[in-house]
Amino acid sequence: MKTLTLKPLKPLLFSLVLLIATVPTAIRAVANPPNGGETIPDTTPAPKAGMGITDGQMDELEGRITELERENIAAEESGFFGISWGLLLKAGSPLLGLISLLLALVALSRVKQQREEVMKLKGRYQNLLTRLGGVEVQMEQERMIIRNQAIAISAPTTLASTPTPTPPTQPSRPIAQPAPETNPGPEPISKATLISALNTGDRQPIRTAASAELNITSESENALAMGKAIATELEEVAGGGSYWLIAAEGQDWLFPTDRTLRGFAAAQPSKGLFHYEQQTIAQPKLIDPALLEKCGTCWRIKAMGRIAMP
Repeated sequence: MKTLTLKPLKPLLFSLVLLIATVPTAIRAVANPPNGGETIPDTTPAPKAGMGITDGQMDELEGRITELERENIAAEESGFFGISWGLLLKAGSPLLGLISLLLALVALSRVKQQREEVMKLKGRYQNLLTRLGGVEVQMEQERMIIRNQAIAISAPTTLASTPTPTPPTQPSRPIAQPAPETNPGPEPISKATLISALNTGDRQPIRTAASAELNITSESENALAMGKAIATELEEVAGGGSYWLIAAEGQDWLFPTDRTLRGFAAAQPSKGLFHYEQQTIAQPKLIDPALLEKCGTCWRIKAMGRIAMP
């Protein structure tokens, strides 16, 4: 940024100095003219009538003439063409005042131009500060977006990894309580019959044979998201589960719900539950359910199932 210097003020200062120096000099020239402002009295005694000029009077006159000549020489040396500097300054003070006024006007004009340039530079400076602030805000927003994306990638949630969320309007189904051992169980249904019923959209045999609804545990979700090779574990839920727990042919099987099976057409999540095989079909179909084994309060995948994909 350009700074205001004293260079434009030099003519103004010079004119002020001339005015200050001219006025006292002119006043002194008027108040103190050459020879102290006094006239030299003629003290030569007038000759008496009938008497001649004596030698003493002649010597005194010669002395007076010599003194006047000396004073004239001093005035010529201290003045200009025999005129004292005080009189010259007095005579030239109007011209010097006019010159000083012109110099002052020029200096004021240059000061005004400098002030306008300074105001323009201040405006540009404020504009640059505003633009810089906008760039900083934009960079901060981009950093926040990148930070949020990094957090979302490093810590995935269970909701993001669920194949299809449960509609809130769907009523929950109570857990089917297993029949006591003393009572005869339901008529056994083969695994192949259940697979065919699921693929054809017949939900009733599946609901009848299912003993519980299952979802993948949060621990297994996080481990699979981090790429760890573990046996996937599932837990029983009160309703809205993504899989069925069905006992058939003396073993426990994991069947996907009809909604989950249809969702495989859009995404095939790798959760250690099923293998996916490409076939010439219109929609996903269950080839073989996954085999489960009891592990405390949870169920663990013992053998992965198979899904046919279109």
